[in-house]
Amino acid sequence: MLVFLCVVSLLRLASGATVPDQEEELFQNSCLMGWYDFNGRCYKYVASPVVWANAESYCVSEGANLASVHSESEQMFISTLIKSFDPAERPTWIGLSDVHMEGRWMWSDGSEVDFAKWYEAQPNGGVTENCVTTHFSGPKWFDRACNSNLYSFVCAKRLCK
Repeated sequence: MLVFLCVVSLLRLASGATVPDQEEELFQNSCLMGWYDFNGRCYKYVASPVVWANAESYCVSEGANLASVHSESEQMFISTLIKSFDPAERPTWIGLSDVHMEGRWMWSDGSEVDFAKWYEAQPNGGVTENCVTTHFSGPKWFDRACNSNLYSFVCAKRLCK
């Protein structure tokens, strides 16, 4: 059954992804309840405000990581997901950080940093702001202090994991 779901998901990917519109519905499709499907990955918004490391730990416990973002369409999907649960679109943790080496941004899932959506003059926190939120302004990214800010977060995992 899992193989069938993976094949169906891959066929959907091959047919081309569309950019979600802000009014577009979110679909669970092959994802478990509470997770939403986009381009072969499942995403989950978690409203509980926590520090970045606790958000990542929660995602890992779910077989996921904090969301990595690799395209404008994925950023817009994540924004739509956040807005559907938090109409105010408050800052929300994603998986980007430079905690291991200042200025070397890395995704917590180990994927390549091949897309960026920084707000003007960001990142600007130097050694004190090493984790990233996506924010309603654009939507764009802000660097934040990892351990003194409590935010909701988005987890992501591959559909065929």
